[in-house]
Amino acid sequence: MIPNGYLMFEDENFIESSVAKLNALRKSGQFCDVRLQVCGHEMLAHRAVLACCSPYLFEIFNSDSDSHGISHVKFDDLNPEAVEVLLNYAYTAQLKADKELVKDVYSAAKKLKMERVKQVCGDYLLSKMDVQSCISYRNFASCMGDSRLLNKIDGYIQEHLLQISEQEEFLKLPRLKLEVMLEDNVGLPSNGKLYTKVINWVQRSIWENGDSLEDLMEEVY
Repeated sequence: MIPNGYLMFEDENFIESSVAKLNALRKSGQFCDVRLQVCGHEMLAHRAVLACCSPYLFEIFNSDSDSHGISHVKFDDLNPEAVEVLLNYAYTAQLKADKELVKDVYSAAKKLKMERVKQVCGDYLLSKMDVQSCISYRNFASCMGDSRLLNKIDGYIQEHLLQISEQEEFLKLPRLKLEVMLEDNVGLPSNGKLYTKVINWVQRSIWENGDSLEDLMEEVY
């Protein structure tokens, strides 16, 4: 209950207007107190804004002995375009990236511990996945250590295993785990094709990678 004579006003445009002005200040380099060096590219920003969006940068800024000076953070393993996408997101809450850049944005978000962005990028990749790209996506998810993404991709691979086994990338898998389930509506010819693909994979791993048959059999069941 608001007491008599109490003034209360909420400016619905204030947040949107302030965010837009902050981003304009960033782009013009005004009042910026952090410099990001990304593979030779310099990007200016405001420490408080980045600290709110990135737990990784918050930890760096929080441990900075000169909290009133300009912070310098260097990244040699991130795509500058992807980092720029994340900077725009930090200032506008809008994530915009070309489809070719999504994996790099994911990698940058992982580095900066921006979990929401990482999840959105992962879901986007899943929405674009098909039998031609799923193995490549699985390799990416494995490199990123994303168990959620891996489980979803593995489910897709299991559902489309026969079609995927026709792809050249199937034989290049570093490891393989198969569950071959014979159901009443699954004919032996289809499974015969699948068994042939497994044998081809085993042969390739032995001849080209020097793997032992005993080790490979632990991966195929």
